[in-house]
Amino acid sequence: MPKNKKKTTDQLISELASAVNRGFDSLEKKVDDHFKLSVDEFDRIRSDIRDIKSDLGPLGRVVAMQEQEALDLRMRVARLERKAGVADNLT
Repeated sequence: MPKNKKKTTDQLISELASAVNRGFDSLEKKVDDHFKLSVDEFDRIRSDIRDIKSDLGPLGRVVAMQEQEALDLRMRVARLERKAGVADNLT
């Protein structure tokens, strides 16, 4: 006849502690993985913002130069129209 092996309270507590520890280890790994993904995403966003800032300065200067050139051309056209006598009398 097989004997029933009863676990002692100390053994049950030890097994429970081991199970809880494994659960926390698994949870810790998941949290670490998610944290690493978050840090990687923030690094990518930081890099994108740095790229945008470095591109924005020159683009702003180009737009300002084009606006100045358009203003200059409008003034030249207005002067030519006045000299040719075809200027709009509304201005």
